[in-house]
Amino acid sequence: MAGLIGAGQGLRKLSNQGMQKVASADVAAERQRIQMEMAEDAQDASTISTMGGIGGSVGINSQIGMAKEMKTAKDAVTAAKNANDAAQLGLKTAQAAEAGSATGSALASNMAATEAATTVAAGSAEALALAEAGVNATAATSGTLAQVGAVAAPVAIALGIGFLFSKLF
Repeated sequence: MAGLIGAGQGLRKLSNQGMQKVASADVAAERQRIQMEMAEDAQDASTISTMGGIGGSVGINSQIGMAKEMKTAKDAVTAAKNANDAAQLGLKTAQAAEAGSATGSALASNMAATEAATTVAAGSAEALALAEAGVNATAATSGTLAQVGAVAAPVAIALGIGFLFSKLF
């Protein structure tokens, strides 16, 4: 009988060892599954963040273009102001010459010069008004929200593409 009990205990030990091996193999497989999921999540995050960076680059280039347009518009206003100032000075000079004219022919000549200077001054004032309107329109389209939108839209598009890539591939 002792032999039969000893054989049973030996089989029990052998079955326990087999169960331990199966359990450790199951734990190892679970560990590998979790590691694979973590690697896939990291790859998805990397793809999406890379695409977001590309979108940010496109958006920043767009915003830089808006800033250049604003500088060009401001330069146009400065040039128009300088031209207007010169035209107004020419008008005042022509008016002073007309007022100081003693003879009829000099008076007629200076009146023609005053009339020409008045036309130039009116034209330069109109050009200044148009340039200022252009700057105001440019400023309206390149305000803070427009600049944020110029950067945010490409980022959002790129993030969407990155999300699709991560789901498709």
